[in-house]
Amino acid sequence: MSRGTILTVPTSSPNELLPDEQLISRALAGDKQAFNHLVIRHERRLYRFLAKSAHNPADIEDAMQQAVLKAYQNLKSYNPRWRYTTWLFTIALRELRSLQRKSPTTQHDSSPEPAAPAVARPIDSDDPGDLWRTAQRLLPTQHYTALWLRHGEDLPVRDIAKIIGRPRIWVSVTLHRACATLRNALTPATNDAPTQSSRLTQSIRGVL
Repeated sequence: MSRGTILTVPTSSPNELLPDEQLISRALAGDKQAFNHLVIRHERRLYRFLAKSAHNPADIEDAMQQAVLKAYQNLKSYNPRWRYTTWLFTIALRELRSLQRKSPTTQHDSSPEPAAPAVARPIDSDDPGDLWRTAQRLLPTQHYTALWLRHGEDLPVRDIAKIIGRPRIWVSVTLHRACATLRNALTPATNDAPTQSSRLTQSIRGVL
């Protein structure tokens, strides 16, 4: 993290090859380097995830720091039925929302899902990032977060529901509607470019 991590670690360690569950066991046994490897292993994913719900880098970094600290302090309460990243993301999103509530300039997304406007320019079907940027522009923040967790982080619906604090059925319906919104927005208005339309369809299926 740009503001520093809680612990320091040597450049190489046997811990680097261990799965999260074993690192957690070692950390609970007093191995601080094991927990630091968890931090290093997941900090980029955590930043990417939080960046889907915030545009202020300071809020993202503060939420990360607080999430890592609370994970370290409450590691004994970790339930192994969940992935470690699911537990960490849940803590981090809670911290981010807390920071956003305290900020008078933060805009909260409470509006219903808007109708998808037409895409202003052709989408590069070979660039998944272009599809994600379009999704971020069209979807409410929480819907986009659910979509990212499912298709960007490859998390199951049950984990997504835990992270964002919604019922599983809400997550399933939201994912379906989000994909439909994006597909409709990316569908060419005319049929004069069948080749491009076919590439777009394949690209959406591959990413979403």
